[in-house]
Amino acid sequence: MKKTHNSEDPDAKMIKKVAEGDEVAFEQIVRKYEHRVLNTIYRYIGKSDEAEDIAQEVFIKVWHHAKSFKGKSKFSTWLYRIVVNQCLNYRSKHKERLASLDEIMEQGKTPESLKVEIEFERQRKSKIMKRAIDDLSKRQRIALVLSKFEGKSYKEIAQIMGISLSAVESLIFRARGALKKKLLPLIKKGEI
Repeated sequence: MKKTHNSEDPDAKMIKKVAEGDEVAFEQIVRKYEHRVLNTIYRYIGKSDEAEDIAQEVFIKVWHHAKSFKGKSKFSTWLYRIVVNQCLNYRSKHKERLASLDEIMEQGKTPESLKVEIEFERQRKSKIMKRAIDDLSKRQRIALVLSKFEGKSYKEIAQIMGISLSAVESLIFRARGALKKKLLPLIKKGEI
């Protein structure tokens, strides 16, 4: 008999209630995960308005597809699989270059004249890093974001992306190698 994660996953009970139409349980799931989901999407997409829209779409899918959660993985794995698919769908529909880090940093910030030199330098370095990450393949990028920024284990990433553990290891290894190759010359020049 195949083992399910229901006994280990407190969210499994909650999603079962959601599948039965329990709006309070749904609100609890949203409150618990909305910040993490939004952050993951934002790191991948780079536009706050679109990230919020995609996050709403993710939770709409959770509501409508709660019955499809069978407990074969943790709820968070199932949720992040939806997040990844929504991000990939967005990127495939919006082939134009996504927001530069300059645009992202300008949202809600003080006027340029009040920014200190340290903030400018941090932004410049962040922009270089963001561009390097954006240049990775979509699969390398999503694996790296889930690992580095979301703290997901390789096993969780494998489940989220629907690939083998060795494929995740390979994606992250190649992503780090590509970043090192691109950034090391800049580090040696003192540019970052």
